[in-house]
Order: sequence, then structure tokens, then C-alpha cells
Amino acid sequence: MNTANHDDPRARILNASIELFSQKGYDATRVSEIAESAEVNKSLIYYYFKSKEEILDTLLDALMNQLTALSMDFIDNFVVPMIKDGRLDIDGDRFEFVDSAAAEYFKDHLTTHYERLVDYLLKERSVVRILMFESLRHGRKHDSSLFRFFELLDKNPSNPAYSTIRSADEDFEYSDDTVFFKFFFSLIPLVSIAAYYDEYKAKSLLSDERMKELTLRSLEMLVKGAQDRYMYVFTAMES
Repeated sequence: MNTANHDDPRARILNASIELFSQKGYDATRVSEIAESAEVNKSLIYYYFKSKEEILDTLLDALMNQLTALSMDFIDNFVVPMIKDGRLDIDGDRFEFVDSAAAEYFKDHLTTHYERLVDYLLKERSVVRILMFESLRHGRKHDSSLFRFFELLDKNPSNPAYSTIRSADEDFEYSDDTVFFKFFFSLIPLVSIAAYYDEYKAKSLLSDERMKELTLRSLEMLVKGAQDRYMYVFTAMES
């Protein structure tokens, strides 16, 4: 969550917190250090946030909200319209396309969707790094923060992705193996790449363009097996 407005004290507080939390860790960062880095009075921090914990909550909420927005953009503009015009039918977690053209159209826009997700997670990699490292600290409020990604996979009406697709096709349902695959072989790899991006780039001397290319290629290889299993194209004989 890069808030670039230097004239906004709240934005400076959040940006300073991102830098310090990602470098020193949440626990090791003092509120006074955030104030010094943000060039604000310590009391002003408590005007905007009740505690250091609320600052972290704000950062994680912003990350999840944007990931949800990106997912909803893809669902609203491609999944739901294809269901409504008959090019896509969903049976459980199996996507069945009326023909190969419909399947290719979907895959092309799914690739674009993944590119947008990668761009966002890499842009916000400092926040992702904080989320990942805090999730490994047992006994803390945020030790399950990484599992907030389950919000995107939750079989609950409060999950807009789930409820929107299900409203368009009531046969849609997440299966346990789909959720497992998406969490461990789609989301977690992206989180790991974002969290260790800078260190890997420094060691490998790869450019940002090359890093992104490799990220997308690796993600494509991971999800190809899932696409082969969960995407089906009707043939002319079946119609």
C-alpha cells in the first residue's frame, strides 16, 4: 500500500511503518521510530491510529481489499458475462465451455488477471513480507495473518467472489482440493516470491522485467495442471 502523498501525515505514517516493519519486524519497531521516520509528532500517530497494532491491521486490510477488488473485476467482467451468454457453465468447481474459442477467450483474460495480481503483489511486496513473517510468529494476534487469503476462497456469502459466481450459476462450489491447490500452489508461491523478491534479485542480478517474466512463467506452469483438470470444452458431437 504505497501512499505517495508526502503532504498527508497519515500516508507518511503508513509508509514509514511499512518500511520499518519490513526491515526490523513489527515487534522490534517502536512507535517513536515510526514518528521519527514519518516526520510527525508521536501524538499524531495516536490521533490516526489507536495503536501500533491498528497500523498493521490497516496495512493488511488494504492489501486484502485490493486483492478482492482485482478478483471481483475479473469475475464481474469475464466470468459472470460468460455464464449469462451461455459460453460457460459451471458444475461444482469444473468450468465447462461451449467451444474452444470460449475456452481460449477465458484463458487469455485469466492470464491478464494473473499479471495484474503479480504486478500488485510485487508492488506491495514490503507489506506482503510483513504479512508472511508475522504469520510465522506463534502466539501473536497476526500469526494467522497469512490465512487471510482464505477470505478469497471462503465458501461463505460474505465472500463476494464466491457469492457473485454462485448467484450467476448456483451449481458453482469450491471443493476441498481446489481450495488446497489454490492456497498452496497459487497464492503461497506468489507470496513467497513477493516476500523474497529483493533478496533474490540482488543475488541473481536479474532485472525487474526478467523477475516478472519468470514469476508469470512459473505461475503458468503451476496452474496448467489445474486448468487441464477443471476446464472442459464441449465437442460438436456432445452438443
